[in-house]
Amino acid sequence: MNRPSGIDRPARQSRTEQVQLDTQQRCSGCDVGHLCVATGADETTLEKLDHLLEIRDGVTPSRVVVKRGDPFQGLIAVRSGCFKTYTHDRDGREHVLGFFLPGELIGLDAIERGFHQYDVIALDHGALCELDFEALVEISACSDGLRKQLFRLFASRLADVEWRTGDYTADERLAAFLLDISERLHQRGRDGQRFELPMSRSDIGSYLSLATETVSRVLSRFQKQQWIAVRRKQVSMIAPDALSSAAEAILESR
Repeated sequence: MNRPSGIDRPARQSRTEQVQLDTQQRCSGCDVGHLCVATGADETTLEKLDHLLEIRDGVTPSRVVVKRGDPFQGLIAVRSGCFKTYTHDRDGREHVLGFFLPGELIGLDAIERGFHQYDVIALDHGALCELDFEALVEISACSDGLRKQLFRLFASRLADVEWRTGDYTADERLAAFLLDISERLHQRGRDGQRFELPMSRSDIGSYLSLATETVSRVLSRFQKQQWIAVRRKQVSMIAPDALSSAAEAILESR
């Protein structure tokens, strides 16, 4: 399997430390395992997944972990951190396609063509799990829970594309984006009311098909309306109900 580039190798550890680390790195010991492929898996399936995993710790910000055109050999699960997927058009302009949080899978849309169609870069410090796809398919054939979870993960990526390409206003798009990040963090046991956005305003704009200036202007307006409080990359959700009303058209379509 191709190794993601720029990933630091862990320092040598004692046997006791390694046993403890191995336990934490298993699907059953992962704090976002309930959101990833392990959802609904029985004990036997979890043991098979544990042997399937290859953990890559020490991913640092701005490290490219997948390059467009790399052959697809397995799915990549985010264990910690935030990762951005993007591509460039013929004029060299960057287009952000997604942001991936812990428990989410990178590479689902590379399965059909057999190669990755975009670059993946780390936005902050993180860790990844590599999952050999052929082995994963074999295991899922014997596990209804794992198979259903894979279908759910596919469906969630399709829904993400649909709402971002719809005919919605800048206010609707940005309100839905903030609520989406908040909910995803909450599902992962993080603070969904006060959180940091590791992505830049231009990244958000590219992802939502908005100009960077529009993103800044709408965020400023949301802050004046006391719906949110923004301090650099730190966001506090003051009036999530107001944001939900602003994003109602999008939320109803999902």
